[in-house]
Amino acid sequence: MLDFILWFILIYILFRLIGKYLFPFLLKFYLKRFQQKFYQQNSPIDPDRKQDDTNIEFMPDNKSKKKKSSGNIGEYIDYEEIETK
Repeated sequence: MLDFILWFILIYILFRLIGKYLFPFLLKFYLKRFQQKFYQQNSPIDPDRKQDDTNIEFMPDNKSKKKKSSGNIGEYIDYEEIETK
């Protein structure tokens, strides 16, 4: 019974030390690795361009500026109200 308690305390202390020191170190290592992979895959398109330069590459679509015709809305029906007694 005493062996079990000693092993339990030893394992508990080891887990505490791993959680306090080793886990943050491993987390930083994997996050740094993930960040490097992300920046390698998403490199800037134009590496010669300065970071503070503003470049707008947008041409408005002329089709969207046309007014939509209202001829295809539906049929207008004129009705009268009938008075009931």
